[in-house]
Amino acid sequence: MTQLVVLLLLIHVIIAYQCYRNAMAKGYPVKVFSCLGLIPYFNLVVWIYLLFLPKLEPFNSPNQHQKQPL
Repeated sequence: MTQLVVLLLLIHVIIAYQCYRNAMAKGYPVKVFSCLGLIPYFNLVVWIYLLFLPKLEPFNSPNQHQKQPL
């Protein structure tokens, strides 16, 4: 029984780390998604959500509306 609990905790921590890593790579608030990734049974939803969110970098650039020279 102890091995099962340890295995579940290990999986839980790995998913929370993946939420942290995906939020950092895509430019989303790391603290918010890390905290949401630590909530049991909700962390899988957050992780899948982060996998499908686009990167924020192209949307935050100040030169987004300027035309590029050819």
